[in-house]
Amino acid sequence: MTAKILLLDIETKPVQAYVWSLWKQNVGINQIEADWSVLTWAAKWLDDDEMLSDSQWYYESDDTEHDYRVVDSMWELLDEADIVIGHNSDKFDLKKLNARFAYHKMPPPSPYQKIDTLKVARKHFNFTSNKLDYLAQHLGVGKKMKTGGFELWTGCMNQEEDSWNKMLKYNKRDVKILEKVYKRLLPWITNHPNVSVYSDKEERVCPNCGSHKVYKRGHYYTKIGRYQKYICDGCGAFSKERTSNQTPVKRKTILSGAV
Repeated sequence: MTAKILLLDIETKPVQAYVWSLWKQNVGINQIEADWSVLTWAAKWLDDDEMLSDSQWYYESDDTEHDYRVVDSMWELLDEADIVIGHNSDKFDLKKLNARFAYHKMPPPSPYQKIDTLKVARKHFNFTSNKLDYLAQHLGVGKKMKTGGFELWTGCMNQEEDSWNKMLKYNKRDVKILEKVYKRLLPWITNHPNVSVYSDKEERVCPNCGSHKVYKRGHYYTKIGRYQKYICDGCGAFSKERTSNQTPVKRKTILSGAV
């Protein structure tokens, strides 16, 4: 058994509303003509070649608020996942999906752990930009597809087949580069869910990527203990043993500050 790690990205329809001007608008609820919905999603299991996706276009609906089947197919994947990865997914993708689950009277999917590569970039680095497209190009792993602007979204809302096909292609490209960016940032993710707990095998593996190629690399020290440190030859992440390798007598002699 290994952790089921899902990478995902969604595209949504904009809120349509009546406004009085282009600047500094406070839009009231009674000004909304049509609310947002999920247009498309793309996802893949980590290291799996198959790209998964769904789109409202497949259901030939004239009303893009009716996204039940698209949302339901995404719910099935989330319900199966142990870990979910996205870029700005904690703030956008997952909360947007939760909102649609609630709207369609769906229960929450089975609990999963989350990795947001935007948060990783902000926490550990000072890149010029933390946008997915910039990170992908800066790290040399690809780039996003050009959309052609807002007309792509209006084309989807007008049920133009070419626009739907382009939107889905754009969505899939985002997931492809998301996976590559995630792998480049992987050794830096110090709070990564521990994938080793998903295996029943009694062997030492990297907690970040699950590789068996982990080797001793000095020691890790805290204020009250010393631990064997390891480095992964697969992803490059450091890890340590959970128990101190100092003798019981030595541990008893270690003092710590009283404040």
